[in-house]
Amino acid sequence: MYENKKILIVGGTGTIGYALTRLLLQYEPAVIRIFSRDEYKQFNMSIDFSKHSQKLRFLIGDVRDQQRLIRAMEDIDFVFHLASMKHVPFLRVQSF
Repeated sequence: MYENKKILIVGGTGTIGYALTRLLLQYEPAVIRIFSRDEYKQFNMSIDFSKHSQKLRFLIGDVRDQQRLIRAMEDIDFVFHLASMKHVPFLRVQSF
């Protein structure tokens, strides 16, 4: 299903994105684009997956930047949206 396909993982440096990347690489995709706003995690992930460097492309970006996200999705076959905030205190909405 994913063989020779172009895949985008939004939030790809997170826990689930990292595991998904490892899984998808087994299917021999043409490319996996890792889209996240964490430059340091992208650097570490590129080292961890250095054996697959020809298949991975790392893109710095934020899901709130619509134009950047649209550019990241160009010519992509599958998108996995995993971007999230997982620290609940930052997500609380103040009621007035």
